[in-house]
Parts: sequence; C-alpha cells; structure tokens
Amino acid sequence: MTFYRQIAVLVLFFLILILFVYPDQSGILFPLLKGIAVGGLVIVFISFAFPQVFQLGEGHLNSNDQSEDNANESSYSSAVKNHYNKLLLQILNLIRDINPQFSAAIYMIDPENKGYTCQEKSKDDFRDFIEDGNDIIAPIIKKSNLIINRKSDKNPGWDGIIDGQTWRGSETLMGFPILFTEKTVGCLLVFVDHFSSIHDRDQGIIEKLSQFISHGMEDLERMESLMVDNYFNARIANLFDQLEVKSDESELFQSIRGLCRAFFQYDKLTIVLLKGDKNKAEIKLVDGLHDDADEGEEFHIQNTLHGLAVQDNKIFCSNSWFDKYPELNRFKPDEKDEFNFMSVLSVPLKSGGKPIGAVTMERLKSKIYSETDIRLFELLCGTVSSILNWQQEYKKMHLTSIHDGLTGLLTHRAFLDRFEEEINRAGRFNQMLGLVVLDLDKFKTVNDSYGHLYGDYVLQEVSKIISDNVRTIDVVGRYGGEEFAVLLVNTDIKQCIPLAQRIVESIAKKTFLSNGIAVKITVSAGMAGFPYHSDQVRDLIYKADKAMYKTKSDGGNGVTIIEGG
Repeated sequence: MTFYRQIAVLVLFFLILILFVYPDQSGILFPLLKGIAVGGLVIVFISFAFPQVFQLGEGHLNSNDQSEDNANESSYSSAVKNHYNKLLLQILNLIRDINPQFSAAIYMIDPENKGYTCQEKSKDDFRDFIEDGNDIIAPIIKKSNLIINRKSDKNPGWDGIIDGQTWRGSETLMGFPILFTEKTVGCLLVFVDHFSSIHDRDQGIIEKLSQFISHGMEDLERMESLMVDNYFNARIANLFDQLEVKSDESELFQSIRGLCRAFFQYDKLTIVLLKGDKNKAEIKLVDGLHDDADEGEEFHIQNTLHGLAVQDNKIFCSNSWFDKYPELNRFKPDEKDEFNFMSVLSVPLKSGGKPIGAVTMERLKSKIYSETDIRLFELLCGTVSSILNWQQEYKKMHLTSIHDGLTGLLTHRAFLDRFEEEINRAGRFNQMLGLVVLDLDKFKTVNDSYGHLYGDYVLQEVSKIISDNVRTIDVVGRYGGEEFAVLLVNTDIKQCIPLAQRIVESIAKKTFLSNGIAVKITVSAGMAGFPYHSDQVRDLIYKADKAMYKTKSDGGNGVTIIEGG
C-alpha cells in the first residue's frame, strides 16, 4: 500500500509541475488538469491523514484508572476533531487556490441554538453564527443544490452572513449544500466581490469540494467508530481482568454501569434477570431515574417492555416503542403514562442460547439509538452473558466443593470458613453464637457389623435429622467421619440447650432401617458459646469437643456445656 501511495504522490507532483509550465492556460485542458490536481490533493490528504489517527490511543488501551479512561476518550475525540478541522481548512485553502478572489466559510446546522454555526472561514468578515431562516442559507438547506445570490437590497440575508461590508451591489455568494448520510447538514459559502470573477469551471470544482467534505465526514465517522470500537473492546477485555470468576454478581453490574456511562447516553439503565419460574424477573441494577422501579423489585415479564427482549430473545430498538406495542407496560400495569420514556434499546442476556435476562437503556427524548450504539451494546451484553454464565458455573462447582458428597453438609474446611465469617459478624454487631459438636456413639461397631454401605445410610439419615431441627440461618457441617458440628447464629448458649437435646432425642428415637437391617443409635453432644466461653474459633471448637467427650464418658446420648468462661 505504501508503494502505491508513493506512485500517486509522484504522479500528482508532476501534474502540478506541468500546470506551472503549461503554455495555454486559456484552453479546455488546463482547467481539467487543474481540477484533477485539486481532487488529487484532497484524496492524498485524506489517505495520508487518516492512517495516522488509526494509530492513536494504542498505548492507552490497558488503562485502569478512571482519569486515564477520560484522557483516552478525550484523546480519540480530539484526534477526530483535529482531522475534521484540518479537512475543512484544506478545502478552504483549495478554494482560494482555484481563485484568489474567492473567500469561503463552512457552516453546520446548529439545532440547539436555532441557526448555523461557522466551522471554518477564510475571511474574518463571515459571521460566526447565522440565525435560522436566513433568506440566503434557507434555500440551500431546503433545496440541497447550488444557489447563486447577487447582492440586492431586497434580500436582507446578506447582513446576517457578512459583517462590516460596504455593499456595491456586485457581490455574489455561491452556496453549496453539505450532505451527511444523504441529509443536508450544512453548507459551503463562497463569496466574491464581483460576479464577473465566477467561471463555470470554478463552480464545478467547488461543488466537488463540497462533496469531499461530505465524504470526509463519513470517513471520519467510520474512523471514530473504529477508534471507539477499539477502546470499547479494550474496556470490555478489562472486565475479564478486573472481575474474578468468583466475584459477586453485583461487582459485574457496577462495572457495566461504568461502561455504559462512558459510552452511551440514557436516562435510565436497567438490568433484569429471570427468576426460577421464568415468568418473573428481578431488577438487579438501576442507573438514572429510580421512581418507577428500583433494585430488588420483581415483576412479571409478560406484556412488559423490560420483558420483551427476554421473551422474544432478540434485540429491541425503537424511538416510539408504545406505538408499535401499545399493549405493553414498562414494569407494571398502567404506569406507561406516568413515565414518558420514548426511546429504548434492550438486549437479552443469554445462557446456552436461551434468555436469562436483559439490559435496557431508555431515553426520555425520541432519539433512536444508532447502529454503533446497537453494535457496542450487543457486544457488551454478550460479554456480560459469558461472565454471568462463568460465575454461575463457578458457583455450582464451588457449592459442590464445599459440601460433603455423602451428606450434603458443609465440609470440615468450609464449616471453619463459615465459622470465621459468623464470629467476625457477631463481634461487629455484638451478637452471640452457640456451637454444638455431635459424635455418634459406637459407630465403628455399626460399620464393622453391617458394612460401610449401611454406615453411609446412617450418616445420611443423621445429617437429615440435624438439618431438619435447625433454622435456615444456622450452619451445619460434617466435621469428621461420624462427627457433626452446628453453629447457631445470634443465639445465647443457654438457648441452644433445648435444640441440642431435641437433636439427641430424635436420633435416639429413630430406628435406622435399611435392607432388612434395623439398628438403634445414640449421639453425644458438647457445647460452647461465643463470647462467653471464648472469642476464638479454634478455642471454641476445642471446648465444645471437650464437653462432647465428657458426655461420652458419662455414657453418651446426652448434652454437656463446657464449664466456665
């Protein structure tokens, strides 16, 4: 590609050289060559300017700091703006080269200020802003073709364009529309003191230059889109670096909020995930307006805007969604009139191709989300889906790893981890804990007499009895072979005694019947409490274990609390 560019530059150089020495400048060939040279200069400018911008920002893609993120966004936006300004200046310079008597200005429609703002100008007398409805500008914008105006007292629009001019009546303005995506977005104005200075060939060349502005803007948009994509992709990749697979789901949602704030415009961002029965969804995150629905609330997805992408399992984008789906509510019945969100972009979150939730952006104004918005938002939601799936798989594996395969209770290690968590929490909130350690009496004899399969059956049944007698907030673990531990949350040690006795009595009453084998089994229990007996996990376990052995030495089938504090 570099070789061809070099050839093009050489050809352009010799063409310009020929123009300087061309003998007959009044002939037809000379303006044709001049037009080709001007067009070539613009093409060379675009082809050489844009690749430099593509390299910008590469050194910034791995930034983790928010200030650096803002600098990166400013960097690529600034780069595109700089090249846009260079393009406009180059056009103005080329117009002056075509005819030194020409001066020009480029105006763009400014809907917020209701007029036309000057982007660049080669004559200071051009006003920086032209009011909407100007008699000269309006026809150019409306008709989208070349308009030539000679100064006339009947046309008041001149004073709104050129400032501080003493009019002679021979002044002329040429107006060329500037199109972007087939819509008129502005105009190129060329001013000359006397209409006789304008030649047909000049008009044709300048018209081509106005088209170059349009093409250049389209190239710049594609360039900015590419740069945004690159930066966005880098930020997406950082999600994988910043979030461990064992991270809490809320951390992921907070990261999504940060990304959406940086790259999209919305008045409300909502993330919902399906509940177990698939007919309801829970709102997991809200950013922006909270009046209609907030985090933690549930809603039926049937006939709701926020359930639409989930039910259809496809992207939904509209700037007047209620016209297409008048039967839909946003979250709840009859709330559509209360909250006037017009535009919506909703993308489903998926697992194995099936919807598990949705991320939705809404705007109060009827401004459709662009193709770039849709593409980037879909990429974000695809990444979020992957991370959510990984987190769910990790949770499954984690639950498997921390639970005993035979009884389903927490393993020894997992029980100790939970004990540490609960004792720290109890210390912060000035609460109490009760620890009960249970050990089956003479279980070795059962195993030796009836085999390990029957012994496993007994352990499973005992585990069930213990679990059935505690609250959901309490913690139960298989501490050893036939030893179990129960942590009673926010409970005084004396209040734990009836529960421990109930477990002991329930085990003693049960007949363990399996495959024709019927056996009665008892259990010994020992207890210690936080903070009365100790504020350390290991010490509490030691003391509860010691109390349990005291029960065994007394014949088993009972409960003992360790003495003293």
